[in-house]
Amino acid sequence: MNLSHILYPSETRRDLNLSIPVAKPCQSVSALAPGDVYFASRCENIQDAVNMGASAIVADESAWTDIPLPIPVFPVKNVRRQYALAWSRYTGHPERALRLIAVTGTNGKTSVTVFLCSLLRALGYKTGLIGTTLCSDGVHTEPSDYTTPPPEILYPLLARMKANGATYAVMEASSHALTQERLFGLRFACAIFTNLTRDHLDYHGTYERYAAAKASLFTMAEHSLLFHSDPSARRMAFDATGDVFYYGEHPLAEFEIRDPLISAEGIRYTLVSDGTELPVRLPLYGRFHIANTAAALACAIILGEDPSALADAIPHMRTPTGRMERLATDTPYAVYLDYAHSPDALTQALSSLRPLTRRLTVLFGAGGERDRGKRPQMGRAAAKLADRIILTNDNPRNEDPNRILSDIMEGIPDSKAVICIPDREIAIQYALDTAQADDILLFAGKGHEAYLIDENGKHPFSEREIVRKYLERKGT
Repeated sequence: MNLSHILYPSETRRDLNLSIPVAKPCQSVSALAPGDVYFASRCENIQDAVNMGASAIVADESAWTDIPLPIPVFPVKNVRRQYALAWSRYTGHPERALRLIAVTGTNGKTSVTVFLCSLLRALGYKTGLIGTTLCSDGVHTEPSDYTTPPPEILYPLLARMKANGATYAVMEASSHALTQERLFGLRFACAIFTNLTRDHLDYHGTYERYAAAKASLFTMAEHSLLFHSDPSARRMAFDATGDVFYYGEHPLAEFEIRDPLISAEGIRYTLVSDGTELPVRLPLYGRFHIANTAAALACAIILGEDPSALADAIPHMRTPTGRMERLATDTPYAVYLDYAHSPDALTQALSSLRPLTRRLTVLFGAGGERDRGKRPQMGRAAAKLADRIILTNDNPRNEDPNRILSDIMEGIPDSKAVICIPDREIAIQYALDTAQADDILLFAGKGHEAYLIDENGKHPFSEREIVRKYLERKGT
């Protein structure tokens, strides 16, 4: 393959020779193989790429200086965009054979994508899935290391979906990925917005930059589906270039959620669209599941699916692992796992469980080396809604765990009793040992994650396995 196959003449100077043989596009020196073309967003790594055997360099022209090199250099205006396009071309444009759907928002991305994927599969479509918990090419499923993978992972996965005969590819679109142009060049049949609350300000700097990153998705969508109840939905609509639809508990929403009810049996509501009523009854726990399942159903209708066929497919909708997941503990109390790791997500999780018990215990922490400002807000949410609070580690990374717990404590009134147990496994055991009949325990922050990251690196850590083994040892 020549460089001209993945980097078009219109994207660089026309007087440069693009007939150079190349292996594949690469943006990481550590992953570069001899013959690869290196896409350099930071020019300080260029000499390393040359030493590793790169056949050519594609560099961001704003950072490039004319350093003499033994291999050709091709300056471009936006190297990240060109890298995404290069992988599309290198893999034969697999996205063109698929109907792409993307979901963005602070919370709910994983739930909506899994609900929608299970719904489309129940309708008979082979469907690929890309998200935080797992990836599927429509045939095989594997764990995921990214919410939205970089182009060198994303496009080969789309190519496998195409080869497997998939019709749809449903993916999560993170603000990091959108900022880093990982999805540049893609065109989505439908893009969904769930909500926007405080998160990732350590990366984006300001709330407006965070919102702008999310909004950029809707410049790439034929149809945009926005959650009417979220104030930032109007911000998303402002940037949308295609048709805009709303879903939510408002009569002006094109997809109106009517008569929502949450009980010990699960959720129920009616989704009303253009005079058609679609009754929804699902054994799911959490008010947020109402909006998330409605988003999946509304998207399917926008894409042309028959509501009567959807009614038959609704029972097949499945919740993702670690999202308000009740463990099979065979105890007089209930244990739930949830990925809630932001103030809003923790509030929603606790609010969903609060009516179901007389005593609610929450065990949680906050990630190290991340936005410190959200920590006291999470503390306030826990103090408002939980009867017992157990603070513990949640991926402290290289930050002092005691400092993280202290930051959370700033939001908890002195009158509220709090137990601090930094070791998360010991904290879980304590929560189980002190639980009473009819209690609900919520272990928040880890959800699907089967690891814990501390100063010594990444270690296996599965809450469901810890609970199972500990209860077995106790004979429960």
